[in-house]
Parts: sequence; C-alpha cells; structure tokens
Amino acid sequence: MAGSQTCSACRLVGIGTVYVAINTRSGRKVKCDGALPVCGPCSKARRPVDCEYTTAAAVPPGPKGEYLKKGAACAPCRVAGKESDCTYDENIERTLTEALLLRTHELEERLASYENEIVVLRTQQHHVMAHTHQPVPSTSRLPDLTIPTFPADGPFYNIPRALNAMFNHITTPSPTLDVHSISTPAIPQGLDEFRVVFAEHTRQCGCTLSTEKLEAILAGDISGTVVHPSFTYVAHVLGCLLWQVQRHIFIFRHVEHEQLQHLWASLENVDPVTEIQIRYLLAIYFLLSKQMEEGENQLSTAVRLALHHKLVFPVDPGYYFDPLMQDATPAQAELISTLSHLMYLDRCSALVFHVPARLDSTYDEGFKSVSIIYPFLAKTNIVYLRARSLLLLIRTTELAREWEALSASAHGGIFAPGRHAWFSQYWPLLEEVSAHSANVEAEMLKATFNGDRAHGVALKFSLVVALSSKAELHWLVHRDHPESLQRSLDVVMEVVGITRSFKDNDFILLDPLLGLCWSMVAKIVVHVAKRPALTAGISWTAALETIDMSARKLGYEMPFMEEPLKVISDVLRVVEVSDA
Repeated sequence: MAGSQTCSACRLVGIGTVYVAINTRSGRKVKCDGALPVCGPCSKARRPVDCEYTTAAAVPPGPKGEYLKKGAACAPCRVAGKESDCTYDENIERTLTEALLLRTHELEERLASYENEIVVLRTQQHHVMAHTHQPVPSTSRLPDLTIPTFPADGPFYNIPRALNAMFNHITTPSPTLDVHSISTPAIPQGLDEFRVVFAEHTRQCGCTLSTEKLEAILAGDISGTVVHPSFTYVAHVLGCLLWQVQRHIFIFRHVEHEQLQHLWASLENVDPVTEIQIRYLLAIYFLLSKQMEEGENQLSTAVRLALHHKLVFPVDPGYYFDPLMQDATPAQAELISTLSHLMYLDRCSALVFHVPARLDSTYDEGFKSVSIIYPFLAKTNIVYLRARSLLLLIRTTELAREWEALSASAHGGIFAPGRHAWFSQYWPLLEEVSAHSANVEAEMLKATFNGDRAHGVALKFSLVVALSSKAELHWLVHRDHPESLQRSLDVVMEVVGITRSFKDNDFILLDPLLGLCWSMVAKIVVHVAKRPALTAGISWTAALETIDMSARKLGYEMPFMEEPLKVISDVLRVVEVSDA
C-alpha cells in the first residue's frame, strides 16, 4: 500500500489519533480502529478482503500545496488567488503577540502587588489605632468634614472596572495634554508609586524634609519613629491626585477618600511645624481638587497654628556668629521652609483676591534675616527663593502705585523734590530684584542640566515672577530714561522665552500667580505695540499669543485665572489691530 493511505475496505483520514473510515462499498462513514493484523472494518466485512492496513499508511496526509514560506502569502489569499494583496507578516504578528502577552503579565503582577499592599496597610492602620486609646487632641483639631461616600462597587474595589475606566480616559486626552510627554499607561505599583510622586514634588509643595524623613515616607512608615504618620498619609493623598492629574486619568478617588480618613485620624499629638505643613499640603490638594472653601479653611488653620505657637524664623545666630560658616540644620531648614511657604500662600492669596494678608510684617523681617544668617540656604532652597520672588513682586506693585500717585500730582519732572524719597526705595529694590533674578536663573540652569524636571519647573516659575518685577521696575521710568525702556523690553522677551519653554504637562506644577505676572507683561506690550519705532523686527503679536495660550492652559488646570485671561485677551485684540 505504498504511496496510498487506504486499505481495501477503508479510506483513512488522519485527525490526531482518531481516524475516520469511509466504507468503499456503502460510502458510509465508520471508525477505523487501526487494529493489526486486520483492522476493524475489514474484519467485519461480509466477504473476505485482503487488509493492507499498516501504521505507516495511517500517517495523516501532508498539507495540500507548499508550506507557507517567509514572505509568502497566507493560505486564504493563495486559495483566493490574491497572493499580491496579502499583508501577512510573520515577524510583526509574532512581535505583537509577544508584546501583548508580556504587557498582560506585567499588569497582572502590578495589580497583585497593589492589592497586597492595600491589605497590609489596612492591617497596620487597625494595629496603630488599637494602641491610641487616649490621644492628645491638637490645638487645631478641625470639625468633622463632610466627605462624600462612595459605593462599595466603585473603581477602587472593582479592579477590572478601574482598568476599563483608565483605558477609556486614555482615549480622550485633555485639550492641553501633550501626548508625546506621557509614558505608556500603567496601573501604579501600589501606594509606593504615589509616595514617589509626592517625594518628587515635596519642595515644590513647600516642604524641605531631611533625607531620613523622605526615606521613611518612601518606605510607607507609619510607626512615627522617624516621621509622623500624617506625612505618609498625605503623601498617599497628594501623590495619588498628582499621579492622576498628570495623566488626566481619574480612577482612584476611593484611594484618596480612604487615605484622607487615615490622615484625619492621625492628626493627634502632632507637633505644630508638622501640622502646619500637613495643613497647607491639604490646602494644595483641595485647590487642585477644585474644593476652594475647604482649601481656604486648611490655609486659615495653618496660619492660626503659626500665630498660636508664636513660630518665628530661626535667625538667632548666637554669640559666635560667622556668616561664612553658618549652615542650617535639617530642623532649621524645615522650619524656614515651612514659614516661607506659609508666607507665600498667605501673601499670594492676598494678592490674587485683593484681601489683607493674615501674617504681619514681623514675618517679613525674619524672612529677610534668613539671607544674612543662612546665605547658602537662601540662595539654593527652592521654597525660600519662590517666596522671595513673590515678596519682591509685592514690593514692586506697591512702589508702582506710589509712582502713579506721584506722577498724577507732581509737576517739575522726574527729579522733582517729592520724588527723592521714592527713588531712595527704587534703586535698592531694582538692584535686589536683578541680583535675585540672576541667582534664580543660575539655580534653574543647574536643575534642568541635571534633568530634575520638578525643581526646574518650580525655578522657572520663580524666575518668571522675578523677571516680571524687573520688567515693571524698568518700565516705571521708561518715559524719561531710554535705557530703562530698552531693558524693560528685553526682560519682557525673556519672560516670553521662558513661558514658551513650558511643556503642556508642566502647568499643573505652576500657580495662578503666573496669570498676574503675564498680565503685567501684557500691559507693557500693549504700549510698545503702538510705537512703530520700537516694534521693528519684533512680532509682539506672536509674543502675546504665546502668553495667551499659556494662560489658557494654566486656566484649564488652575482656578482664579479669569481676570488675567480677560486682561491678556483684551491686550491681544488691541495689538492685533495695531499690527493690521
């Protein structure tokens, strides 16, 4: 039966280890058991037949036609006669399949890790709370908050639904989202990834913590041995929100809710410096969550804490004071950063909302003394530099109002007797602003050169604030001093250049104060655009469009941008008419 796969009674068709026989006489399908020396159908035949069945003959037939070779068309295309239209590529199909399998395995591992950590943290929390039978209440214990309840089948407790929600959000990015700057979407590796995000932005959020405290926070320590547990919980809360905002994927509201409950419970027997930081970190959290009233309450609580405990800047140098050798200890650096950021938030809200500041001028004096007692910290600490940029901006706006009043009443030129006192403030302030801008620029270049994005963006923000003050100071005397006019225009272009360097996903790291600075710059541009001799070779419309687009992006991420947006939009329309 060589070359044939049928015996005299059966025509065998191989399918795995089962063979289907077709009786040659009746055409009826029967099973061939492949028994030797005579197979079943042959042994049951009505008349003797010579069975020629062999195991070799039972081998399944080979494929009809040639095997699929690399680069050849697939079988369906060959059958249809469309070999030239076949797009099958073995390498691509194999690569995609392997990538999907690896990605699925990675997601499964991350989900398992996240679920395990949640269980461990809940167990630790119950253990810690079981040993705090008689907590000492804080002097600033807040009333119970009305936090919304969430259904038990929400995304936090239904991981498959969370996955679906995440990928649904990924397909609809924000209008301001730079999709090229976002990595492949991934479920976070438990709460530790939220703590990492918080650690990257601690100084931007106003905290200068020691290395030991940062390591304890990153490790998820809630024992209170190195760092107060509230810091770990606020790292979960704020880090979770920042993680979602940066990706425009909001699926972990239940994580925020649960960690907030732990945070409220942990604010017992906490030192005032720690609680002030927690309060203004919560103010930032509620600001980003668009819960303005609760954010204002947290900031007010932080201010009341500082006043109640009479906290001041540590500027007592002692008897053996050497400014060249003096360096702040970690505790002093933390206190300076805490009070500096509290001043920044207080004065910033007063400037934006046109309300009185809650911290008096004694804090300004202590703030100035820091640069004398701790010169290295004053030149390198991001929190201190940002607060100083704001305080210089406030002094600039106050001096500008005095100049307007003098210009409206005085007669006799720029050097009239009534203006002598004003210039005695003007020149020292201009010198201080110029030196501060140069220092911030150097720190910003170091940070960006070393690839520290978060610190680089925070320093760019501080530099824009400082340069806005500088441009405004030069502009005040532009009518009587051509050099000041030119310097003002040069600084305006510096502000535009830095603004253009902000990436779309940087705006969440900025501040509504930037809108006020851009408004100041825009008001200078609207005057310059009306003078053709000053606009030669410069497209002020393009510069304003850069500011306008950036202001709109910041307004998408931050509240309180309505007034600056209106000012910039009005200026842009005026300049466009002038160019036409």
